Amino acid sequence: MNQKKLAVIFIVLLIIVAPISYFMYAYHEFSNVLNPGPPKASSQYIVIYTPSAQFYVLTEEQYRKLLKEGTRPPTGSRIYNITVDSYITGSPEVDLNLTIRSFYEYFTIVIGDPSVENCKDNPQMYVGDCRYRTLTVSEISGVVSNIFTINYYIKGLEMGYDNTTAKQYAYNQTWLRYRKVYLTFMTKFDIGRGKIGNPDHLVILIIGPAEGAKENRIFAPRRGVLVIEGVTDDTLRAEITLIEKLIGFTWLSGEGNTTG
Repeated sequence: MNQKKLAVIFIVLLIIVAPISYFMYAYHEFSNVLNPGPPKASSQYIVIYTPSAQFYVLTEEQYRKLLKEGTRPPTGSRIYNITVDSYITGSPEVDLNLTIRSFYEYFTIVIGDPSVENCKDNPQMYVGDCRYRTLTVSEISGVVSNIFTINYYIKGLEMGYDNTTAKQYAYNQTWLRYRKVYLTFMTKFDIGRGKIGNPDHLVILIIGPAEGAKENRIFAPRRGVLVIEGVTDDTLRAEITLIEKLIGFTWLSGEGNTTG
């Protein structure tokens, strides 16, 4: 075989194999986002949802102490055991605050598997609870949007805007830089290759029953990525409450949920 034919074959292989290899690499990296290995540290929390629609957040130690003292949650309460892992600083709580409260150019909420779209018209086709998935997405979107707006309000003031103009600037920037997507192949590809989920672009990844969740945990595998994993959709909703508690987020009167 002459050199010209070898060169043609090499070019063809390069054109075909290189992109496939890149896609495979990025997809593998996405798998590492969900399974980053042993954490540097972990914290255990208990979230209680009472029949009166109140959320209470306790450390595992606080909960055990209450049980030992004979104090138990009201009958009919839902109890959620949730792990918060650290892969960045060695402190789960610091990781969480660092990931959510940092300044970003953009943020994306990955609301779940494409089957979540069935919640609009065919909820019976969804593997999970549409009501709680909707509440989860709505709550975390509101939390991140609020923080994003505050960060851009401060930036507006630093740019010399007056209070009113800075508020309008922050509002406009938040909605220009925010999007919701499904967990499609391309979304996994973009996360895997770092196009989203980096120090400039925050991505919140919701993993529930429809996405094959195996544990109840919250973790940031790298800067700019927050994974919220729950084996049920109501667990996911409880995990958002835990996040709010750990980052010191408070809704204005009449907004959001009630936590203890």
